Amino acid sequence: MFRTRRHPVLSQPHHAVDAEGELIDPPSWLRWVWVALLALLILEAFGDLRWIGGPAGLYGIVLHDALLGAATVMMLARAWFEPTGRRAWTAFGLAMGVWCVGSVAWSAVYGDVAHPPYPTFADVFWLAWYPLMVAGIVYLIRVRVHHFELHRWMDGIAVTLIVLVAGFALIVQPVAEDSSAGWLATVVDFSYPVLDVLLVGAVLGVYGLLGWRPDGMWILIGAGILSMAVADAEFAVQQARGVATGDRYDYLWTLGALLIAYAAWVPTPRTGSDHLAVTGMRAVALALIAQVLAIGIQVYAVFHEVGRSERVVTILVLVVASAQIILTRPRAGPIAEGSPEGTTAPGDGGAAPSERRAAPAGDTSPGDR
Repeated sequence: MFRTRRHPVLSQPHHAVDAEGELIDPPSWLRWVWVALLALLILEAFGDLRWIGGPAGLYGIVLHDALLGAATVMMLARAWFEPTGRRAWTAFGLAMGVWCVGSVAWSAVYGDVAHPPYPTFADVFWLAWYPLMVAGIVYLIRVRVHHFELHRWMDGIAVTLIVLVAGFALIVQPVAEDSSAGWLATVVDFSYPVLDVLLVGAVLGVYGLLGWRPDGMWILIGAGILSMAVADAEFAVQQARGVATGDRYDYLWTLGALLIAYAAWVPTPRTGSDHLAVTGMRAVALALIAQVLAIGIQVYAVFHEVGRSERVVTILVLVVASAQIILTRPRAGPIAEGSPEGTTAPGDGGAAPSERRAAPAGDTSPGDR
């Protein structure tokens, strides 16, 4: 279980943070910043989709890079504003910062090139986004998810592996077979959607930890990662076919960046849903989905040939399920002093204390009367 650190109240106006340093009242001027950013995002989307006129570079380069920079500033501003989530939002801000640097550098060097090379130096910056995002998620779990249960978080990994199976079977493998690009370009190209899916799985695992009642912050982070994943997948397929342009869906990367930036400023809920016990079908929802899909793959394999990647990932799902069983197995408690062998001490997983107390002398159980 992660423990949260206590921080003194900061001298912020209007009690913007609580006694633990969590944001409860964002500055009022921020709403106008978000309105302006939303208007610019809509303008970029309309330009990318050719719904309005104007030079493509204005929307896909100038506006795009400017909004990525604004998202970076908003995340780092949240890290400066309050201490509790400082490490998390610093990591998110750095992640968005290296993505923005890669985008600006690529625009400066290849923005006017009809057929730019692939991969380029910018991919180093874009790929650095993933480990920094993982660091941000881990830090955020430490301060916002008070009860971390590894086996429940692993449910998200299991579903992620299943999504990878479907992605490889339906998109990646057929496109890779038709691709004439070199091995380095193919590896870099498909690294993006694979890493995106892993991030989505990590966030799904957090939703499970929160009893499938994630607050607005986690929902926005998941939506932002998903938006960027869709753009990466589209780009990967187009790049493998040699027709990648990106100018029709650049706004999806911008949308993802702004959603994560907005998540940074969502007020902290007064009560954490992670304190609620997860019972019933919600406790096993992701695990059941993973198992059903794994079974479905094997049923499909009876009638159709499937590639090695699908079989390997199905095996990994079963390995994850086995690990979950081991992690959640009942554990025997210490033997109570003077108790017969195999009897556990009170409170260690045996019968309830009221059931273990001896009956008063002369009293018999109802069945003996």
